[in-house]
Amino acid sequence: MPETAAPPFGRLLLFGILGLALTGVLIVQYSRNRPSAPSGNVLAAEADSTEAFWPVAPFQLVERSGAPVTLETLKGRPWIAGFVFTRCTGPCPRITANMRKLQGELSGTDVRLVSFSVDPLYDTPQVLDAYARTFGADPERWLFLTGPLEEVRQVSYQSFRLPFERDEAQPPGQLVAHRTVLTVVDRGGQIRGYYDGETDAGVQQALARARFLASRP
Repeated sequence: MPETAAPPFGRLLLFGILGLALTGVLIVQYSRNRPSAPSGNVLAAEADSTEAFWPVAPFQLVERSGAPVTLETLKGRPWIAGFVFTRCTGPCPRITANMRKLQGELSGTDVRLVSFSVDPLYDTPQVLDAYARTFGADPERWLFLTGPLEEVRQVSYQSFRLPFERDEAQPPGQLVAHRTVLTVVDRGGQIRGYYDGETDAGVQQALARARFLASRP
């Protein structure tokens, strides 16, 4: 038998090792390319951190005023994003109330607030306008966005890594399961941190981060 020929068992072992190696490479590559939702405080960058994550991809949605809003509309000013829906009986009212607090705390800065509806089939501009008014939202500073479901899903999942799921079997107030973080974005549209939108500590962290970014050109 030539020296280069491996016995049958040796071939099987070699193929097995190569197969495992290839599987490992594919898993690593998939994990790198697959958007993943942030968890815990892993991405809660400190206020003055130079940490930057990924850019928000271009999009076009509709504001409660009926005006179109794109990523270019938002560039030039830092902003804090939150995902809610008007019929929510879970955490959304608290998240929106915390955004209302941020509106007051950020007075005197150029930071915007942006609330994306994860129930755009119901949350028309008119519905969002009524909702925004109940929270005293300043239309010059705080935007409420809606649009086609797939466009909103693309923004939430691909740009923010925050997937949401609709379950039509649930009552309207629990129709959508979604993440409750506040995301701070810089003037260029780069995500700079994720913070707990339900706790005072998380809101204060987002506030500090946004203030720092607002102080930078």
